[in-house]
Amino acid sequence: MINPVYQNYVAQIATNDLNKTENKENNKAKETQKAEESKVSQIATKIRNGEYKVDLQATSSAIADSLL
Repeated sequence: MINPVYQNYVAQIATNDLNKTENKENNKAKETQKAEESKVSQIATKIRNGEYKVDLQATSSAIADSLL
């Protein structure tokens, strides 16, 4: 039979490990979101300034690849 104190200790360790993993995943997701928002804001600024050029060849290739 498992000692209740030891069982509680093991459960706490498992919970702490799970929380650490979740925190790392959340941090990665936040970093990715910030990078995407930054990229979107840069494109929006370029569009407003008339500096954004669309590469039709690359765009059409990307669309065709996604449809295959």
